[in-house]
Amino acid sequence: MTLSKMCDTSTNYIGQIEMGRRIPSFEKIEQIAVALEIPSYELFAYEEGQVKTAKKTDTKEYLRKMPFSIKKEIVSNLLAAINKDISASLDSKNY
Repeated sequence: MTLSKMCDTSTNYIGQIEMGRRIPSFEKIEQIAVALEIPSYELFAYEEGQVKTAKKTDTKEYLRKMPFSIKKEIVSNLLAAINKDISASLDSKNY
């Protein structure tokens, strides 16, 4: 079974992620990690071209090298997820 089928998405979408043209949602990142049988953080822990057994990149250095547009999109996705969780908790009858 292909990764795209295991993640209920298209091969085109997976290819765009691999080429850095698309940023997957947090949910899709988790689906990909489960399909690959790895922790989700490992999808971000290696420099391009390194094999899985290679030394992990320092997180601060990895973020420093990341293009601004990618950082901006990640922050936007994080804020949206936080706002969604806050709204859901306020809408519930548990407060």
